[in-house]
Amino acid sequence: MHALYTTLRNLFCGSLAMAVIASGRVGRAKRRTLSSNVVTAIYFHNPNKRLFAKCMKWLTGNGYTFISADELMNILHRGEQPPKGAVWLSCDDGFKRFLTTVLPVISERTIPITIFLPSGIIAGDGLFPWLHVNRCWDEKQTAKSRNGLRDSITVDDLKMISMYSQVTIGSHTVRHAITAGLSHDKLRFDITECKRDLESWTGRTVTCFAYPEGRFDGAERYVLKEAGYQLAATTQPTFIALETDPYTVPRFNVGDEIWLPEAICNMTGVWRSAIDPVQHLSQSVSRLLSLVRDFASTRDINSSRPAL
Repeated sequence: MHALYTTLRNLFCGSLAMAVIASGRVGRAKRRTLSSNVVTAIYFHNPNKRLFAKCMKWLTGNGYTFISADELMNILHRGEQPPKGAVWLSCDDGFKRFLTTVLPVISERTIPITIFLPSGIIAGDGLFPWLHVNRCWDEKQTAKSRNGLRDSITVDDLKMISMYSQVTIGSHTVRHAITAGLSHDKLRFDITECKRDLESWTGRTVTCFAYPEGRFDGAERYVLKEAGYQLAATTQPTFIALETDPYTVPRFNVGDEIWLPEAICNMTGVWRSAIDPVQHLSQSVSRLLSLVRDFASTRDINSSRPAL
């Protein structure tokens, strides 16, 4: 069922994306980006290798320039001018497929990338809670037996990844906690403990942070600064400008299993303006159908009542 949904979704979204590209909107957006002082931040979660490789090839072939997290921080903190078509890449969560889909591509092409990791999950059973909401483990199963099903990389994997000079290690809280609304003590623990763990395992200084699910309330800023972070990434889909707040850095998301035309629309910043009206129309139709069903149900109940 999931495979069928993915196929149908990609047929629709891929067709819409190709229409957007054919309309010239992507070309115009690309030209504006390449001729201005903005940075395009693009993030992935668990992309398949074919899609990720195609995205990197498209960006390279269309005049974009990849920059590292250190270069981005120099732009935001020191006012350095970004190169033409600057792109900052990142991956959230640390899915184990990163080792076979992302790492070989960035290694071959020498592309800098930042990976944001929840330290407690990769040091533990490797299971991302949001993927196992309805899973009930047998009490007799040991943590060791469940590790065969882990979603994330391991600490040993991280140590190996950290040896790649083009990879920047970033923090994503201890167990992917939503920081908005956390108590001060819990917030401080998640932000500082994750940093401490990642630094102790890799021997590298961690200065980048990503808000889980992109949700934050502003209370994080002081704790992040105090802990030594210089950058915090959100999921707001817009471009990074010279005046962008380093602690609310926006990023465009590329889905894991989407088709390249939709990914291109995402990477050039035109996808939301194309898909949002469709989603709003779909929601309006759904609400209308719900009202019609409720009205029909009420009429059926009234017609079934005996006359007095």
